[in-house]
Amino acid sequence: MSGGLGMVLDVVSAALLLSGSALTLIAAVGLFRMPDAYARIHVATKPATLGIACTLSGAALQLSGVSDVTKLVLALSFQLLTVPASSHLLARAGRLRGLAPAEPDAVDAFDAGREGTGGDE
Repeated sequence: MSGGLGMVLDVVSAALLLSGSALTLIAAVGLFRMPDAYARIHVATKPATLGIACTLSGAALQLSGVSDVTKLVLALSFQLLTVPASSHLLARAGRLRGLAPAEPDAVDAFDAGREGTGGDE
């Protein structure tokens, strides 16, 4: 019976590793295809984070030691905690430096807040 469980874990692990690799490849291609820095930040964070999560989960299924799995869980936790904050700070720094989006929105709340309207309404 344990042989069947091992086969299932191998298949699930392979699927997670392949899907994680595909998502990371899509993110890498997207970095070259996107028109502006904001779209590139989005493409570098969303699919790459999910790709890393899938890859680390697939690798964790192949490990038997608790210590090794704990290291992968910690790596994934740090990834999930730091990537959204860093991408937000990168986009905010670009906006503060005057980096405009390729296709501006109809309403730019960032500029409205800087014009002295008194802040949030």
